[in-house]
Amino acid sequence: MNKIIAILNHKGGTSKTTTSLNLGAALAKLGHSVLLVDLDPQANLSQSLGIEDGNETISEVFALKIQNLPIKCITETLHLVPASLDLSAIEPGMYSNINSYFLLKGQLDKVKSNYDFILIDCPPSLGIFTQNALIASTHVLITVQSQFLALKGLDTVNNLITTVREKLNDGISVLGLLLTQTNHTRISKDISLALRDTFKEKVFNTTIRQNVAIAEASASRKDIFSYSPESFGAIDYMSLAKEILQ
Repeated sequence: MNKIIAILNHKGGTSKTTTSLNLGAALAKLGHSVLLVDLDPQANLSQSLGIEDGNETISEVFALKIQNLPIKCITETLHLVPASLDLSAIEPGMYSNINSYFLLKGQLDKVKSNYDFILIDCPPSLGIFTQNALIASTHVLITVQSQFLALKGLDTVNNLITTVREKLNDGISVLGLLLTQTNHTRISKDISLALRDTFKEKVFNTTIRQNVAIAEASASRKDIFSYSPESFGAIDYMSLAKEILQ
C-alpha cells in the first residue's frame, strides 16, 4: 500500500495535528503500520504523544547532523519522527540549496517499505518544509475548518500542489478535503455546502465534529482512542480511516 499523505493547510487552527495523530492511531488500530512525521516547528504532534526535548529530531536531519530519521516507537504499529523548535532556525538557510527540497523524500525512501501509511503533519505555511512534504508524498489531505473564511486561500494550496505535480512529483494527488470542527450552526452548514459545491467528490463524506474530548486527549498526551474511545472524536476519526481505506 505504502501511502505517504501530507496533511496540510497554510492556515493554523484547522486540526492538521489532531488529524495526523488520530487518523494515524485509527489506521494503527485497524491493523496497519503507521509512521507519523512531525514537520511543524511547534512540535505539537510530538508533544501530544509525550515526546519533548529529544536529543534527536527531524531538525537534525534537515541540519545534516544525522543521516537517518530518528524514529520513536509509540506502539508496535505506530511510530513517530519527532520535531523541535530548532526547525525554525534551520529553515532560512535551506532556501539557497536546491537539494534541501528533496531531503525528506530521500529519507522516506529509505523507510517507506516498512509502513503501510506515512502521515506528515505539515506546518501552517507553504514554505520549504511543506514543499518537502509534497515532493515526498503520494497524496495530500487538506483540513478545512468549519468557520467563516475557511475557504479563503484554498486556491493557493491547490496551486502549490499543481505546481509540485507538474514540476517535481507527478505521482501526487489530492486524497480529499476534510471538514473539521463542524457543529449545528448555520455557518458550519453553509461552509459544508460551499465546499462540496466547489470540490465535489474530493470532499470526504466524514466530517470531524467539535468535541471537547479531542482537545482533552491531546492535553493528556493521548490519542482520542486511548483517552475516550466512545466519544464523537473517536467515532469520526475511525470513520475517516475506514473511508480512506475504501
